[in-house]
Amino acid sequence: MNKKYNNSLKYRIVLFCLAFILILCMAISTISCMIFRKTMLDEYRARLTYVADYTMRNIDVEDLEERIRTKEYSDTFNKLIDIMDMERESFELDFILLTTPVKLENGEYDCMQITSGLTREERNGAVRKDIPVPYLGDMIGEFVGKELCETSYYVMKEQQGIRYSTEKTDYGEDFSASMSVRNADGEGIALFSCGFSTKEVSANIRKYIITMVICAIVLALIFVSGMILWLNERVIIPLQKVESTARRFSEESHSQKDPSLLLMDDPDVHTGDELESLADTIVAMSRDLRDYASDLVRSSHRIQNMTLEMTRVNEFALRDALTGVKNKAAYDKIEVRLNSDIITQTAQFGMLMVDLNYLKKINDTFGHEAGDLYIKNMCNLICNIFENSPVFRVGGDEFVVLLENKDYTLRDELLDSLKSKMEELQNNKSLQPWERVSAAIGLAIYDENKDDEADSVLKRADRLMYQNKKDMKAVRT
Repeated sequence: MNKKYNNSLKYRIVLFCLAFILILCMAISTISCMIFRKTMLDEYRARLTYVADYTMRNIDVEDLEERIRTKEYSDTFNKLIDIMDMERESFELDFILLTTPVKLENGEYDCMQITSGLTREERNGAVRKDIPVPYLGDMIGEFVGKELCETSYYVMKEQQGIRYSTEKTDYGEDFSASMSVRNADGEGIALFSCGFSTKEVSANIRKYIITMVICAIVLALIFVSGMILWLNERVIIPLQKVESTARRFSEESHSQKDPSLLLMDDPDVHTGDELESLADTIVAMSRDLRDYASDLVRSSHRIQNMTLEMTRVNEFALRDALTGVKNKAAYDKIEVRLNSDIITQTAQFGMLMVDLNYLKKINDTFGHEAGDLYIKNMCNLICNIFENSPVFRVGGDEFVVLLENKDYTLRDELLDSLKSKMEELQNNKSLQPWERVSAAIGLAIYDENKDDEADSVLKRADRLMYQNKKDMKAVRT
């Protein structure tokens, strides 16, 4: 056996290890990212919750309503601004503000600035480049965005408790908390919001992932290197010895006529585990093979003789002794196959029933030898016309032709040819009576709506044949 293998076991193990490292790193990166991000956001959530609760406790709702209405500052309001400035710097918030989202008469939404917590740098300049510091009463919807204004409006009107969200804006992604400020009547008059930029979270996640991946790669390489060395010593090399010995045995025993030479060498594997057991088993199998081969050689001729004898017996059992065509036993076997085709809905066949006329008359007048010739002549005629179909003698004067494939397709032409040939022989007065064959014919085609087994088709062909026999008698009368 000279079959070549493109990929050795060692090569496959290396590929598996590389795939293992890749999957391990991807899994660690994904899980680490999810865990670290959740941990960071949970920490931010706790800080935002504290800021929101603390701020809400320091809001004088009545004074705040007055500031919103008059857009004028007060001492209480200035203290609230100082608190929010302090929170902005102490908790390193990306933003903290009080706004009043409004719905305009045209159905659009805007947002009025109440106050924002600012750092010292921001109070001396712009909040962001080209954006001035907003003050009490300024409409900031243009900077906030119409969509966020609409969301904030409904949060102010309907939200109970703290709402956490992650929002993408033109300035990045923020993780924020918001609460509706409600008056004594329970009506939302303002919206408190504070949040962190997730830019720091993303940066920390990247650093964390890189660290975890590097550690995973180092550990995986150490593990894989050790595993490859161990597999090479304990598995690959012993397997190569077994494979090499088995290959040499296969090459030497190929077409070997002497069974005594069918013995494999010991591959010399001493691993003390299943591989050593496998090598010993293969050697023992080659020894058993040698013994079995010797027995097989001695019995092969007897088996061949028995096979030939059985073939002759089976062939004889399925053949009609007089005509040489298949007999009723052969038809019974083919009927099993047809029934199987019907069950699997692959059946497409026809049955032609042929019953000889005048056989009794020829037997009585010219003797049974002439009757036998009459049967043979009829059989030869059927076989010559339906040369692609099996013919069965199922009775003394009855034949069945199974029409499939080409003869099934050309059944009408072949049937006309049979009738024409019989008519020609009947009209030839120069022939002996037993040469002028005549028969009644019935042809039935398998119909899945009528037939649930092959015998049903045969019975319909038989009925048509008897009707044809009656019609022939009526014409003679």
